[in-house]
Amino acid sequence: MKYPTGQAFLQEPNKRLALVGLSGVGKSTAARLLPSDDWFTFSVDYRIWTHYLGDQLNDYLKSLAMAQPILEDLLRHDAITINHRVGFDNLLATSAFMGMLGNPEQDGSSIAEFSLRMADHARAEVQAMLDIPDFIRRAERLYGYSNLLVDASGSACEVIEPGNPNDPALNVLADNCVVVYIEATADHKQELIRRAAIYPKPIYYRSDFIEANLPSLLAENNVKHVEDLDPKIVGRYLYPRLLDHRTKRYAAIAGRIGYTVSMADVLGAKTGQDILELVGRTIDADGTPKS
Repeated sequence: MKYPTGQAFLQEPNKRLALVGLSGVGKSTAARLLPSDDWFTFSVDYRIWTHYLGDQLNDYLKSLAMAQPILEDLLRHDAITINHRVGFDNLLATSAFMGMLGNPEQDGSSIAEFSLRMADHARAEVQAMLDIPDFIRRAERLYGYSNLLVDASGSACEVIEPGNPNDPALNVLADNCVVVYIEATADHKQELIRRAAIYPKPIYYRSDFIEANLPSLLAENNVKHVEDLDPKIVGRYLYPRLLDHRTKRYAAIAGRIGYTVSMADVLGAKTGQDILELVGRTIDADGTPKS
């Protein structure tokens, strides 16, 4: 979605804003600053796990419980139920489904199993973004909201192909929203790497990224198969490389259909109006209408 000037965006009575970027750059922080009585927030992560992968997540959690004889007996007799509790700010249960690549005896997944789950997630993420136009209609007609904010998943850049003019998720964002890429600071990237080194966590990986980095991972650890490695070792090795990979893809998306703002400016905002004025200034500074 394009505006000739920042003022035109600010004066728009029905704003559509999509925030994209790495985890922790301030997407949710910015969302919370916008008045909740006037802005409907569409969380892509929430949509993925409550609508598209919710049943699979519950089934996976039940399979984990079935490994315990007492819980297995209770489940088989319908004495207990197991259901995820996914919320806007609580995606902890989803980590169990995503899993980590590595030794199955250390709670890792084989490449075959891991790839299937990543493919499921990618399809769900694309479909969740394709739901944006429907939620724009719902926000206006059913819920009475004037404006809609899309809080994109941190892996949005992995399922969007910025070089493909026919990419469906890219075009849905471009046609319906002002896309704002929040660029992480160098310090934030280092902090993410530091945290991942201490506590590697499940995260989405593209299959081509895994294939490209697998040979050097195996060579550095002197093993033949990734299933021979502790999943934490795999995560610590891949994550810094993933940040560089995602940063390039997000920059390409912003260059094609959006605008780039700094994480520091977003985190420095005190009000929702500060966020909107930041977007307006960025539109003016860019000077090139996006299609």
